[in-house]
Amino acid sequence: MIIPVRYHLKKREMEEKYDKNQEQIHDADEHSMDHNYDGIQELDNPPPRWIMAIFYITIAFSIFYAAHFFWFKSGDMQLEKYAKKSAAHDAKYNMNAVPEGDLGALMSEADLAAGAEVYTSMNCFTCHGQHGEGNPIGPNLTDNYWLNGCGFENIYEIIKNGNPAKGMTAFKAQISDTKIRQVASYVMSIQGSNPANPKGPQGEACE
Repeated sequence: MIIPVRYHLKKREMEEKYDKNQEQIHDADEHSMDHNYDGIQELDNPPPRWIMAIFYITIAFSIFYAAHFFWFKSGDMQLEKYAKKSAAHDAKYNMNAVPEGDLGALMSEADLAAGAEVYTSMNCFTCHGQHGEGNPIGPNLTDNYWLNGCGFENIYEIIKNGNPAKGMTAFKAQISDTKIRQVASYVMSIQGSNPANPKGPQGEACE
């Protein structure tokens, strides 16, 4: 009698399934625990080693974090870190370093040269022209007409805090109070210089 090949393949497949089931039963027996609840046998089946490694690393990090921030207090929490960064920022840019009553133009050659350098480096000429003559964007800085007051304090204030409604950028977060004072002094020094192609008067006349 000739047995079809398909029969042998089916038999082999069933034998392989049986062997696999026996292995699973054997593994279950090896990992079986004494705990039995309502006919349900508990198995000791530990998680993979890589998961346990992450778990132990997390515990170690939490201990280090607690020791660093709470026990030894060698680290700054968010509010303390923010306060220190704010203080460092204010110190870097000399925020409110010059009392309003002490404001005055710095008319020495060194200060005016520094102010001219700030005028160039901060691209003030983009809105006010290379020599302060003004352009379609910004007003003329060399005539006697001003949009934001006539005094040195007014120039200092508008450079420092800006005027978004009129397109003037605030420079207090970009340069120090000293540099603002120098560039304001430079603007004062170029009044009446009569550059070529000046823009027409804007604002109020200042005597």
